[in-house]
Amino acid sequence: MGPRVARAPQQPHEVRRGDAWAQAEVTDEEKGTEAELGWALAPGFTGHGLATEAVSAVIDLCFGPLGLRRVHAGCFAANEPSWRLMERLGMRREESSRKTALHRSGEWMDGLNYGLLADEWAGRR
Repeated sequence: MGPRVARAPQQPHEVRRGDAWAQAEVTDEEKGTEAELGWALAPGFTGHGLATEAVSAVIDLCFGPLGLRRVHAGCFAANEPSWRLMERLGMRREESSRKTALHRSGEWMDGLNYGLLADEWAGRR
């Protein structure tokens, strides 16, 4: 049985494959080795494990068929459900930044960035 799919109005979700940072001598080896993850869930569908299941399946895809070595994601520091989701999935908080993320309200907000390596994910499975 595959993952459940929420049939709710959703905002775009994304997996953006990208390059890692590397010194000039090894730039060919770093291309396409990591992904930035993003998600949004309609408020009426929160609290049922849908985001955990969906993001877990995306991470499986990233570290499985796509063969990536790292994924990362960020959120507003005030978005506790998102950072708790990342921590629940084993992602590590790598950065806390002050007033670096512009909210649609026009307010500059603090941000949090998390990362996960393929070998860390494999150790959890």
